[in-house]
Amino acid sequence: MSDSPLELDELPYLVGRAWTFGDEIGADQILPREHRDQDLALGTFAMRGADPVFARRISRGDIVVAGRDFGIGSTGRAPARALKLAGIACVICRSFDGAFFEAAIHVGLPALKVEETAAIKTGDRLRVDVEGHKVVNLSSGDRYVIRNVYGEHLDILRAGGFAEYVAARS
Repeated sequence: MSDSPLELDELPYLVGRAWTFGDEIGADQILPREHRDQDLALGTFAMRGADPVFARRISRGDIVVAGRDFGIGSTGRAPARALKLAGIACVICRSFDGAFFEAAIHVGLPALKVEETAAIKTGDRLRVDVEGHKVVNLSSGDRYVIRNVYGEHLDILRAGGFAEYVAARS
């Protein structure tokens, strides 16, 4: 149940396969600058700067997991939109660049802070309960606490993004 003044549905559990990356994955690694104007194809270029074949290997609902400073150098919504358009269900990191975090929330992509990301391996199956602030690693049995996404950020995610949130408030 929600304490939100808006009548928005709770977020469903997200279940997907983890794709792990290290620290300081920059906005240009998430979406290289030369592809930022190719709006319809953004998803096909997601993470190309960190893994050139990433977009061909993932499945809808998969989860990006990284270390510190994910999205560093972000100056717009394009990198977050690319991940969402590629079918990524959420991004779990130790910390985010502030601009990337806000952009992800605004496009409806959960950007979740978890301290123990080093314990998650590529291929692990994760179940994410954004509302309950927990991640369960179904492969190892480990559980992790989501340490961000409260209040208005949670309401924006419930609505599906900032534009939908504004429309729901009208």
